[in-house]
This record gives sequence, structure tokens and C-alpha cells, in this order.
Amino acid sequence: MKFPLTKPLGAAVLVAAVALAPVSVAASATSTSPVPAATSLGYDISYPQCGHSLPQAPGFGIIGANGGMTFTANKCLASEVTWAETAANSTPAFYANTGAPGPAFTSSWPQSQQTPDVCSGANTVPCAYDYGWNAARESFANAVAAESADGSSSPSAAAIASPWWLDVETGNAWEVKAGYYGPTAAAYANDTAMIEGEIASFTNIGVTKIGVYSTAQQWRAITDASATNFPAVPSWIPGFGSLATAETGCFTTSFTSARVAMTQYGANGYDADYVCGLLNTPSVETSTVAGSATFNDQLIVSNNDGPVTFTQTSGSPELLVSATGAVTTSGALAAGTYVASGTTADTNGNVGTFAFTLDVGELVQAAPTSASVKASGSATFTQQLSVPDGSLAVAYVESSGSPDLVVSPTGLVTTSGPLATGTYNAVGTTSDSAGDTGSFAFSLKVGVLVQRTPTAASVTTSNSAAFTQQLDVGANLGAVNYVQTSGTPNVLVSATGLVTTAGTLSPGAYHVTGTTTDPTGDEGTFTFVLTVTKATTTPPVTPPVTTPTPLATSVSGHVVPGRTVQLAIHGEHFVGRPRVASHAGTTVVVTRDTGSVLVVRVTSKAHSRNGVFTFTITFANDTSCQVRYDQR
Repeated sequence: MKFPLTKPLGAAVLVAAVALAPVSVAASATSTSPVPAATSLGYDISYPQCGHSLPQAPGFGIIGANGGMTFTANKCLASEVTWAETAANSTPAFYANTGAPGPAFTSSWPQSQQTPDVCSGANTVPCAYDYGWNAARESFANAVAAESADGSSSPSAAAIASPWWLDVETGNAWEVKAGYYGPTAAAYANDTAMIEGEIASFTNIGVTKIGVYSTAQQWRAITDASATNFPAVPSWIPGFGSLATAETGCFTTSFTSARVAMTQYGANGYDADYVCGLLNTPSVETSTVAGSATFNDQLIVSNNDGPVTFTQTSGSPELLVSATGAVTTSGALAAGTYVASGTTADTNGNVGTFAFTLDVGELVQAAPTSASVKASGSATFTQQLSVPDGSLAVAYVESSGSPDLVVSPTGLVTTSGPLATGTYNAVGTTSDSAGDTGSFAFSLKVGVLVQRTPTAASVTTSNSAAFTQQLDVGANLGAVNYVQTSGTPNVLVSATGLVTTAGTLSPGAYHVTGTTTDPTGDEGTFTFVLTVTKATTTPPVTPPVTTPTPLATSVSGHVVPGRTVQLAIHGEHFVGRPRVASHAGTTVVVTRDTGSVLVVRVTSKAHSRNGVFTFTITFANDTSCQVRYDQR
């Protein structure tokens, strides 16, 4: 499938061929919950796992290429790639952090770039696109360096062959989150362009397996739900509590409008992942012996990209499954159960399994299976039973239900005469001359009066004294008599079903019940609920004012030893002009506070060591919080 990004590459139009095959493939999710293939279960890790033990015997591994934000590197990338290469699927996958902080909050914003878009450094869509393009180059270079350190004979080819995922989360730096920029239409457009640029850059490098990690809520918050911009990009969805729920997540709708390729859940203290396959719920069909000669059906799968090819591995020659999933038989089959199974694959390498069961020699009862009749009409009641395949005469043998209900050998249901009010059931077996067998069941309700609407009403206190309502029932012959059994004296139901009140009622719910009969012996019940409310409403209660807790979530940009740089600390509920401190040798001055963004000027001592450090932010109300930043 081709995915046009409609962005110029020189004078040409860049078209990204995004293959939707994920890290590995899984068996189809079915109602019987089969055990997933080993290569369908893996883990994703990154810089937080540096120096810690890693999951044992993974089916596959996904490694974060960055140190938590764009234009940074995961310091343990090489060793974590080595871990991923020990998995059952030894091809590591990578994920890249994304974000579009805007030119005010990063020193990596393009300033004078001519390709793929012309950017002069302004806060525009072309510059945001180039920022994403450059971020992908940086992440890819990190992966190549790790492959080289691990001794790969062709590091670039190895990184190109790997699946790549873009981590699109609100915890990253985005213009729509920063009070300095958004959320505005321009900020949404810039953030979306950054993602487009990163996908285009990976595609230009030669990567063919590209997807997005996010949730529908975060995707909507960052891109303004720009699903139409990414119709061919598969999704990796987090947030599931177990493997079982992660498997069901494959049936959910993708936020990009493409397929759900992978889901994430927690296991053994790590982020675990399940690779979705093509989804095919096992199908069971029935046929008579005579009908099996001409039987046909069509298998359907979902969560695929492009046409699906079916490959049958068992069940022939009795059942035949074509490459397009058409099911036929080799001719007339003897009574019995036949199962066909095999594998499925779409044009982009996503696979699954299928199973189809055909029960031959079964007569399946068609409608009607039940009926209702007034007591006066029960003496003359008749009904014809049937099965779908009428090519052969079917014999009916009643095993219970007589003498009230009588089922003839041809399936004609009658009564033995007038029946008292109640429910009558007849069951038995069916057969034909070809050896097909089955069963039948029929239920007849006699003399039942069913209440129609209204069954409830609402009235204010001032109008309750004059309230009236007429009850109604169906399937009656003659006048219906209502007998109230509860609800008096506040609400009264007359013999004809007229509901009134005993006068003005206090606020509350009043419940009425009773029985109904007609002259022919039909019976039923009725219920009615009258809700009385005050004529005036109470003014809403104003909740107490609480002071929200300040929170810092991320930092745009990085500190450079020996230089003074401008960074942005993103968060919420910032109070007044706060004080920001860090480790010895680093000074921080707050130059602007929007309430959700702190713009700070940071000076770091020359030749100080690089790494991940912490800003401690103290606010005017004496609360404080911390956030990590990168010095490199």
C-alpha cells in the first residue's frame, strides 16, 4: 500500500511505502483463546532499564533509540540491542521519541534548511516537518551506532530492516501543550507535520516497517484527531492490564484508521507487548446430507492490510478452501463433522490462522419456534414447523408436550382443545430418508395480557392533585378488568385502568402494581411508577476552591557545558514566579512563566560531565516538584 505524504523532496513528490508488518506475527485471536505463538510475546525497554536486569527469554525486543526526548540518545542502546538479539525473533525493533517543542524551546529547531522543505527557522509547518525529518535521522544514527558496537557486519542495513515505531505521547514536548503556542490550529498543524516528517524521513532512509505508539486520547490531543493524515500507518496501543485484555485490544479501532498491529500490557514488572495477527473467529455451519453436495461459504478475516491469501493445511478433500477463502465440498458427504484449518496472510506480511467446521446430516429447525394465543383462540390454534432444507420429506416425532400440544408426523402443531392460561412446550426429533437428524422445540403461551406503555410518568407537586393516566394492555378479547394490589392510597387505579392520585403528593416515587383479566380468561400484570418532584429547584452548591498541585512533566531542549541556553519546562498549575535549582555548577534563571511553561536560561560550568540531571522547582506557595533534563 502506498502512503502519499504530499511533501516535496527536491522537485519530486515523496511517497512513503509503509509496510504494516510488525515485529512478528501471532495466531488469530479466537473465542477459544489459543496460546499465542512464542514470537508474538515480547517486551519494550529503553534508557530507564540501564543497569537493571532485563526480561528473560523474550519472543522479541523493542528498544528505545532516544534518552526520553528527540535529539537524545539511549546510553544503553548497544547492550539492549544485544539483549533483543537473543529473542526468539532475533531482529530488534526500535522506537523513537517524538515531539515538536517549537523554535522557542529547542536549539535543534532547523534554522536554514532547504530540504525536504525550505525552512528559515520560523514556527511553521515546513520547519516542523524538517524538525521531524531531522529527528528521525538522529534516532536512526543512534541505532546504526548500536548495531556497529554489537559487531553487525552491515549496521545500516540492520537498522533499516528493523521495524520502527514513533512514540507519540502527551508526555513529550508539543506545541499544543505549551501555553506559549497553543492549542491553536497552527500548533496542531505543526505537531502533525513533525510526525509526518519523521515518517517520511524513515521511509526515505529505506525503512519499510513503520508504526505509531499512542492512544486515541493522546493522538487526538496532539494531532486534533488527524487520522486521515495517516491511513496506512499501523498502531501500537498501550494501557491493557493483562495478556488476555491485550489480545482483545487487537479488535479495537486504530486511532490512525489503519490496523492495530500490537498492544502493550504490564507483565513481570516490565512493559510487555502482544503482536496482533489477522483475526478470524472460528465458524461452524450445518448442512443436510443432500445439501452438502452444493454447500459453499466464504471465510472472512479482519485486521488485515490488503487482500488475504488462505492456505489450507488440513480438512481436504472433503472440505476445500480456496486461496480467497471460498469453502466448498468435494461432493455429497456422509453424516459427520468435517474441519478445515490453515493459515492466512495479507499482502504486507501480517498472518493468522483459520478454522472452519461443517456438521453434515443435521436438520436445523427454522422459525417458528414459539407463538402466543388468547385463551378463547387456543382450541383452533395451528402452526407448521419446518427446516431450511426442504428437498426431502421430514418426519417429526414428538417426545413431550402432548396431549395439550400435538405435533403431527409432518410437523403440524395443534392443540387438543381449549387450553387454560399458561405456557405449553412441545419437543421432539426430526429425520429424513437421507439419514439427516435433528430436534425441534415449540412453546405456546396461552391467555397472556401484556402491558403496553405508559408504565411511568413524572409530575410536579403543584400538579399532582390533578394527575390522570390511562393504562393499556394488548392481546385482549373484551373489556379488561384491572385489580390494584399495591400503591394505595396515594395512587389509585380504577377497574378500567385509569390512574389518579388521592390529592397533592409529597416529592418521591410512588409504585403501583396489580393484575389484569378479560372475559375469556386471559390474564396479566401491570406496573406503574409516578415520580413527584418539587416545583422549584435548589440552587447548585458551589464546590470549595482548591489549589491544584503544580506539576512539571518534561523539558524542551538540552543543556550544553560551558554555554548559556534557553530551555522550556512544561507542566501545569505553576504558581507565581518560581525558583529553579539544579546540581552544583549550574545556574538557572526563570525568564518567563505562562502557568504551564517556564522559560529558563541555564548556564552550565565548562567541562562539567554530561548526563541526565534534575531541576528542582519551588513555587510561591512553598510547594515543589522535580523534572529531569539532559546535558550533552
